[in-house]
Amino acid sequence: MKKDLGSKAQYGILRGFNLKRLLTILVASSAGLSGIVAVASPASAATRSSGAAVQQYIDVNVTMKDNVFSPQRVAIDPGATIHWSNEGYNEHNIIPDKKKARWGDKLIGVGEEYEFKFEKPGVYAYFCSFHGAPGRGMFGSITVKNADGTLPKDSEQDGDGRSGSLSSSGESKTIRVPGDAKTIQGGVDKASPGDLVFVSPGVYHEAVLVTTDRIVIRGLDRNKTILDGRYELENGIKIIGANGVAVENMTARRYERNGFFWTGVKGYRGSYLTSTRTGDYGIYAFDSVEGILDHDYGSGSPDAGFYIGQCFPCDSIIRDSISEYNGLGYSGTNASENLVVANSIWRYNRAGIVPNSGDGEALAPQRKATVIGNLVYSNNNGETPAIGAAKLAQGNGILIAGGNDNLVTKNRVWDHDIGGIVSVLNPDKTVFFANRNRVINNIVSDSGEGDLATFGGEGNCFSNNVFKTSKPSNIENVLPCPTGVGVPATDVLDLQKYIDASKPPSVDYKIAKTPKPPVLAGMKNPKGAKAVPAVGIKAEVNKWKKANLKSIRMPKAITNMKTTKTP
Repeated sequence: MKKDLGSKAQYGILRGFNLKRLLTILVASSAGLSGIVAVASPASAATRSSGAAVQQYIDVNVTMKDNVFSPQRVAIDPGATIHWSNEGYNEHNIIPDKKKARWGDKLIGVGEEYEFKFEKPGVYAYFCSFHGAPGRGMFGSITVKNADGTLPKDSEQDGDGRSGSLSSSGESKTIRVPGDAKTIQGGVDKASPGDLVFVSPGVYHEAVLVTTDRIVIRGLDRNKTILDGRYELENGIKIIGANGVAVENMTARRYERNGFFWTGVKGYRGSYLTSTRTGDYGIYAFDSVEGILDHDYGSGSPDAGFYIGQCFPCDSIIRDSISEYNGLGYSGTNASENLVVANSIWRYNRAGIVPNSGDGEALAPQRKATVIGNLVYSNNNGETPAIGAAKLAQGNGILIAGGNDNLVTKNRVWDHDIGGIVSVLNPDKTVFFANRNRVINNIVSDSGEGDLATFGGEGNCFSNNVFKTSKPSNIENVLPCPTGVGVPATDVLDLQKYIDASKPPSVDYKIAKTPKPPVLAGMKNPKGAKAVPAVGIKAEVNKWKKANLKSIRMPKAITNMKTTKTP
């Protein structure tokens, strides 16, 4: 049975939220925040546990967040009811491992609940098909006890299903599609760690699931090796719990969820990928660390063209990529520490680059990302598909929503209806303040409200930027780096005005005016290049940072606004 618990906003600023009332309460409180809101504290590691003892309850409430069932494993008496409630910010579902089971729900929207009464002893395993697979990613199990209170014999569980080894049992081989396997999935199923699945040009109507460590999936031609979901399949390529998987040189289009998706992995790489017209994200890494996304393209997604979320430390980088015609160009909910967004183009989205903190995922608050060397322009597009957060963020170039200790530097940002580079608090269930963010050495122009702006937080600082307008006015004297303490402000950013403002509705991603992706450069020598799985990525990210962060220069101004040449 499904119940609607009431609609919830997507992560971010809530429609109808009264900012002035919050400020009045905060000012009245001698402790500032004491007794009013829960303030998230940094976490040092993922909060999930795997293979834990089965927890026993009478009736059980299981929450769905992005992307986990909590508790993951429960035991109940016969006749007890499980209540699943979606408290995340994405749609989820409940799919039993046994295909002919008469329970489960194919779609549970944000704020909805599903419940089922279990009568017969046994183990009922299930998963979310959007974000998991049997025993991997977002999965769970219900154990119904025997009449004498004992557990059924098949109640033993084997951890979280993730592969634990990166070693290969033999020499690597190349599996050609369609030569050695008729489908990409068939090639992946034949692969062992270290193997290359090499895909010839063609249109492949399939959704590929990868659960084998350290394989490489490569197209011969980026623009002609195409996975096409026909608006019927969920994900182009979904990698669940498989460490070190690299996907290269191909296109995914017309999927109900995501183009390319890694979840719960250590080590990932997506290079020379194109994703367009997908119903959630384009290129998506969740609960995953040590990753590189480079020379990629994402368009036509209601959430974000690129997403890295719930990681600490992320040890990841996005570079030399293009994101356009999405709700958000980049979104990074609770993506923290050793994360770089560099040398890329973010344009024609509703909003550009949006590091943010949110309650819908673990590891809040977001912190310590670096945004450097990007071209960010004309993110005012009200004709894209868009989740709620993207609609509310529309008209901003780089928007830090409740994030802390981020560095924004050497970016060229222009033509935004509201703000060029902005840091604001983010009132989710927790009010996340934006603190100690540094905005230095950027060139920002043509912003409706302020080229530089901030509201809600402390220690944010602005120095050595080229700009004309700001809120508060004279921002580099009011909030100078490094301390963020300067002369008194004479005005403030009126954030409430933008919370209450009407924004264009979302457009269905299937029919939105998303241009066909341009013909984009592919990887060099795809036939002869050695297959390199995504291992040792943390060292590679650190090596790149050491070699490039100080030498990156301000991107040059451009006259061809449709260029595909990244900075």
